[in-house]
Amino acid sequence: MKSISRYLALEGNIRVLAAQTLISQIGFGMLYPIWQAYLISTGISLSQLGLIQTMINVSTGLGLFAWGYVSDHYGRKPVVIASSVCRVVAVGVLIVSESYLALMVFAFFIGFSALFMMANPARSALIAESVETPQRATALSTLMAISQGTSTLMASAGGYIALTGGYSIILYVTLVTEILGVILLLLYIKETLELEDNGDASEPLTDRISGAFVPEKENLPLYIIMFIQGFGYAVAYSLFYGALTDFYGFTTLELGLMTSGFNLVWAVGSIPFGKLADRKGRKWMMMGSLIMAQVSVLGFIAFKSVAAFIFFNGVSAIDICFWIPSWTSLISETVPQERRSSVMGKIDAYGRISAIPAPWLAGLLLENYGFRAPLYVQVFTLMLSMVTISRIREPSSA
Repeated sequence: MKSISRYLALEGNIRVLAAQTLISQIGFGMLYPIWQAYLISTGISLSQLGLIQTMINVSTGLGLFAWGYVSDHYGRKPVVIASSVCRVVAVGVLIVSESYLALMVFAFFIGFSALFMMANPARSALIAESVETPQRATALSTLMAISQGTSTLMASAGGYIALTGGYSIILYVTLVTEILGVILLLLYIKETLELEDNGDASEPLTDRISGAFVPEKENLPLYIIMFIQGFGYAVAYSLFYGALTDFYGFTTLELGLMTSGFNLVWAVGSIPFGKLADRKGRKWMMMGSLIMAQVSVLGFIAFKSVAAFIFFNGVSAIDICFWIPSWTSLISETVPQERRSSVMGKIDAYGRISAIPAPWLAGLLLENYGFRAPLYVQVFTLMLSMVTISRIREPSSA
């Protein structure tokens, strides 16, 4: 059993995060596939849903800048806990009110957590610093496998519950599991940042501010990649489930099945692809990710059936299996520890900044040109990303 734990990097903080992820995904695994359908059920339009998604993108960008800076100056643990508390607040707001203002408050807190369909920079840094470099991508992939394995079961269950019993039970289960996750982090997570080695207190304020927001010259290609990716993915997919409901009449059960297929592939593929990233390098895996993303978006353009969407949603999960462990490991191996969380946050924030107008543009394209229009934007940005990634260097420690 101990050898299996070492193989999966399930030791120390990784074991605690694995338990917290398992508990949290029981609720959020049900919420992910139905949250847009739930918001539409309150009576809002696709345009209003686009504004809510825009709020999520804006607050996520703010959260990424803030959490990365705070994490590098005050530690990983307080940020991981505080960002999880933001998710608790977001779900609580959904429970107490269905007004449009409440939905925007939900959007702010769920985005500011930097934990909604993305990786919080403090959490990523904590994972990277809890294992040795040869196990880094494996640890990330193990946690993803647990997250997506749980979500595979819960997504279909959530879709069925929403269809037959309404949304309320999903919201209450999500609230309880998030609170339990926060308690687990409070009790057992260990700090990984050595604060006494972090930063220079005499650094001028203007330099600190510019350092918190301005890209580093040596990392500029990474910012460009994320800027392009953030825009393309957001235009194509920020209103995706809502559009499937509106244009093709997909039910919450069918959306749950799509998400289950996605999560199943991600869960099964996470550990093998993480191991592959630790052996073969980061750049090659990232190019593989873009190829899988192109296959999936072309599939969504070419077909209309539920079965086809379930299949190509599974293909898009292979994209994620290639990308996340390689991308996070590449940044971890490129940036020094004392700036790691800040840089992770800034790079992801630039992806969110480029995504700010994307939901509005997606809504405009959907209303004027139909379901496929936003997807063609993704086809173009993926080709642009391939050219950019081909020019980056493989980190020497990979």
